Amino acid sequence: MVIFVTGAVLLGVWQYESSQQDKQDEVAELVHAKPKVFGDVIGPNDAFPWEQIGRPVTVSGIWMPDETIFVDGMERGSQVGFWAVTPVLVEETESVVYVVRGWTPEVGTAPPAPRGHVTVTGWLQPSDWTDVADDRKSDNVFPQLDISDLISRTSYDLYSAYVVRSPVEGNWPASSMPVNEGATDVADVPAPQLPEPDATTGLRNLLYAIEWWLFGVFAIYVWWRYVRDTLRRRPDDDDADYDDAEAMPTPENAPQESHVPSKA
Repeated sequence: MVIFVTGAVLLGVWQYESSQQDKQDEVAELVHAKPKVFGDVIGPNDAFPWEQIGRPVTVSGIWMPDETIFVDGMERGSQVGFWAVTPVLVEETESVVYVVRGWTPEVGTAPPAPRGHVTVTGWLQPSDWTDVADDRKSDNVFPQLDISDLISRTSYDLYSAYVVRSPVEGNWPASSMPVNEGATDVADVPAPQLPEPDATTGLRNLLYAIEWWLFGVFAIYVWWRYVRDTLRRRPDDDDADYDDAEAMPTPENAPQESHVPSKA
């Protein structure tokens, strides 16, 4: 019994881990998919397309170095520093999207923002919403990358999303462009929010895991019933014993032989 239940639990864990690995593999595939053109994913006045969160996009436009900002409290390993964020003017729409170029330990030592035309690939991200208030309205350091907060600081029309510059990894991005300019002397930043895998991804393994665990529970139940019935006398058996005892004759109520002599 112990061996069977242990095996069922371990097989269920194995199937569950397989289902989670399938989800992770799909997310990694989506994160490193062929980048889409930014303008094909979101428009200047569109709400954020949540089904595209974490997907790679390509932004083309002009760097706006004078509008560079920094986001405080960003971790990289055991260090806490800043995101260096420079907007890009998309010429086709004359709207602006903020691009996280990378991480820097100090604002004062951050490399200068790039200038000129650029084509950059990065991961599409929604505006950050937190309860942290910006107590320093006069500087270019923000507690989060909140698009609604940035609207009041600029005269440009802003997209409802921002882009985190992705590193060039081997043969990815899957294009001869972009070269991801603006990455000099800043550390790479991973995508804060990753794309969601399909709801059915890993579902078969998950169902197998549940099936194995139910087998284990059922085995425990059968064993418990067996032990209970073995250790406890059933009421029917007690009644049968009682009836047998009642039916057994005793010396007091046993029938007596008659000794009356018969008439000749």
